[in-house]
Amino acid sequence: MLEKFKSEAFLREYRESEKYASVRKEYEDLYAKRSFDEPLMLKFSKFRMFAEKGERNLYEFALNQHIDTLYITAYKALFWGGEYISKLEDALYDVLSIYVWAIHAHVPDINEENYYELDLASTAIGASIALIDYLMGDKLHPLIRKRIDTELRRRILEPFKAKVWHWEDRYNNWTAVCAGNTGMALMLKYPEEFKALLPRFNENMRKFIAGFSNDGVCYEGAGYWGYGLSNFVLYAILLKEFTNGEIDYFTDPKVKDICRFFEKVALSKDIITCYGDTTIDIKITTSLLYPLKAIYGDEIWVPDQSRLSVPVHFIHALLYIEYYDPEYTCDELKNAEYYMPDAGWYTKRTNKYSLAARGGWNGDSHNHNDVGSFMLVRDNRQVLIDMGTRYYTKDYFEMPQRYAYLETSSRGHNVPIINGQYQANVRDTRSYTSFEEGVFSVDFKELYDITALKKLVRHYRAEDESIYICDEYSIEGERSFTERFVSYFEPKITEGRVEIDNIAICFDATKCKARYEKDIHLTKNPDDSINETVVYLTSIDDLELNGRVDIKIDMI
Repeated sequence: MLEKFKSEAFLREYRESEKYASVRKEYEDLYAKRSFDEPLMLKFSKFRMFAEKGERNLYEFALNQHIDTLYITAYKALFWGGEYISKLEDALYDVLSIYVWAIHAHVPDINEENYYELDLASTAIGASIALIDYLMGDKLHPLIRKRIDTELRRRILEPFKAKVWHWEDRYNNWTAVCAGNTGMALMLKYPEEFKALLPRFNENMRKFIAGFSNDGVCYEGAGYWGYGLSNFVLYAILLKEFTNGEIDYFTDPKVKDICRFFEKVALSKDIITCYGDTTIDIKITTSLLYPLKAIYGDEIWVPDQSRLSVPVHFIHALLYIEYYDPEYTCDELKNAEYYMPDAGWYTKRTNKYSLAARGGWNGDSHNHNDVGSFMLVRDNRQVLIDMGTRYYTKDYFEMPQRYAYLETSSRGHNVPIINGQYQANVRDTRSYTSFEEGVFSVDFKELYDITALKKLVRHYRAEDESIYICDEYSIEGERSFTERFVSYFEPKITEGRVEIDNIAICFDATKCKARYEKDIHLTKNPDDSINETVVYLTSIDDLELNGRVDIKIDMI
């Protein structure tokens, strides 16, 4: 793959061919937006904010300006040369001089000097700088090339060899991103060192793959699926070439299932299932979907262009260009029904609505306390919602505060409130799911950590015009049972009926009573400003407490 980008004939073809006209336009726009003659200063006062106040956005925003300038200028220098080579040298000189490439939130102790922390950002920077050196070679000033060698050795190679890093024992996106980018940096700059360390990288990737369910489900959600997998796919493509085809991850059936995950959780043109720390509108990079389309053909769904993002990251930009095909246009999102038994997830798309419901457990990476919950989408709008993530701060990832937030607590999800209690984050508890005769069932009593709760089973039956939900429960002693439905639309309550946007939640008014309250969902912009969105929490109290609540959701 990479040798093509050393060919003057291909570089000229890219600059002049009509085939790449739209891609060139995309990167011209990115260059205009992402290159800064004077990026924001990386101030120590902002760097220390995370350790002292838990704030992480301001420093990351400034750091990303420096990094994005390097990436997008490398693209211009590779294809157009000339003045852009000098600009690239300036950008390299800048980034090579940054105290630490890691995100400040990942630096364990700011009281100690640490320029070598290997995290998501530092390893990605290392891989791109190694690629820039590999492709540009002697076009770069000798001092810059010496600095590249010095910094890659002290920031990437030597730290990796010095110890086993915490992310090597994880089973999530960190493993793919950090190990994949470290491996690519070594593959490109220090190939003999890479060969010696290959068994270690193989074990890292084994753990990454093992972190998915046997159905190919990414428990962290679609956003982290795209992030982790895009780095894995890039590493796997380069590794296949490096080993002359000896190691080919794409022949693994589980990897193929993992690569098809996005379609299984798509609920409409603009909405993706957003369990955990993700959002409904995440975009997937073309540097992931286009290579997968080339490898697996029609088994990979390419969504509407509005759901795709153009990669700024230099090494991913080249992967996109390598696999770009103007024939890869939007594929129709067809009606479908998926039951993923190993993960305990269920999705159904119909002409009238889309439903996503889940079992699983509350020990997933980036999880929320949401086992048994669901999302309902109509007319390309999320009606009964999952808010997805709150903005990231230090205490958002620390116990017990993490699960006190509306976004992470079961208080803000479509699951029952039992004896006034929400789900507990007990890591060794789980649900049990089944799918028989069109009914998806979730047994999730363990998730509440309530001794008196002896039974809690939710049944979903999704028909053409309506969804039926039945909760069966058994509680010893004094008890209360409340159904919870969450929306961004204000409910209209009448007897036995709650209308929310274009649905109606129907129940027996002789047995249940509805009410609602408001709360606030908080998100943050890159400039540190906060968005506040009103959330409506509808409660339907079971007055009879006879161990069963039946709900019918009609499309109106």
